[in-house]
Amino acid sequence: MRAIADRHTLGFTLIEIIVSIVVFGILITLLIVGFAPNIRRGADPLFSMRAVELGQSYLEEILGKRFAENSPPGNGLRCGETGGPGACSAIGAEEAGHNSFDDVDDYNGLNEMPPIDSSGAPRAGYDNFRVQVSVSYAGADIGVNNTDAKRITVTVTDPSGNASLFSAYKANF
Repeated sequence: MRAIADRHTLGFTLIEIIVSIVVFGILITLLIVGFAPNIRRGADPLFSMRAVELGQSYLEEILGKRFAENSPPGNGLRCGETGGPGACSAIGAEEAGHNSFDDVDDYNGLNEMPPIDSSGAPRAGYDNFRVQVSVSYAGADIGVNNTDAKRITVTVTDPSGNASLFSAYKANF
């Protein structure tokens, strides 16, 4: 009899195995539910860094352009002053296409997805990013005549839908 009793104590019963599987299943489910939000947000810092790089790149490109369509290269003469190139033009693109923009307000209303560089080629690694640009006269914001400064606002939306805003002023000086 002793031999028979020892043989039954050497393993798990079917009920013990089923209960163990259920308990492990519940524990794994709780772990996954607990860590899932962190896994989804794991790419956010990378997207934020890329959005900052992209926004800065657009601002540098735009700020390197002339103040207005009729401003001479280098903005040596102000539009609207005596001896200058004439009155400042209304804000809006005079050229078609990102690669032909030559002054700040040409970028007003720009909406690109994917973003492209100044030569018209898509920027590598930014396929699911959107860039929107608005330009407006805003001299009153900084204490000068309203038409003597333009505010450039670049909005970069990353693949997760987070929008980052970047602004700068270009003065007619």
